[in-house]
Amino acid sequence: MSQENVEIVKANYAAFAQGGIDQWLEHWADDLDFQGVNPGDERPIHGKDGLRAHIQEWIDTFDDFGFDAVELFDAGPDTVVSFERFGGRARISGVEADQVFGVVFTIRDGKIAACREYATTHEALEAAGLRE
Repeated sequence: MSQENVEIVKANYAAFAQGGIDQWLEHWADDLDFQGVNPGDERPIHGKDGLRAHIQEWIDTFDDFGFDAVELFDAGPDTVVSFERFGGRARISGVEADQVFGVVFTIRDGKIAACREYATTHEALEAAGLRE
């Protein structure tokens, strides 16, 4: 089951890149829990409507906004860790963003049920019980 979970997360990234928010959200459970790491993302997000609004804010802030998995790790029967790269060019300042951080996904019934972002990949591995 664990490799299947890695494939679910991999498909999630591909869905956003190829089909945008609607295809991306198909990979998430209706009652999802999401916790971001960036300033302003401190409040937990529950449900697809909240996650849709959250990601739309990022899309609206950046030109060419995108994110992808640099590396994925099987971290147990329902857990996948991702080293995620995201970025784009800020519309107001023109500053290029290119950041890699850690993400821990919890999979339930073939969908992403929870997601927690961490400032560093090391923190994500530690949270999932893995060591670098």
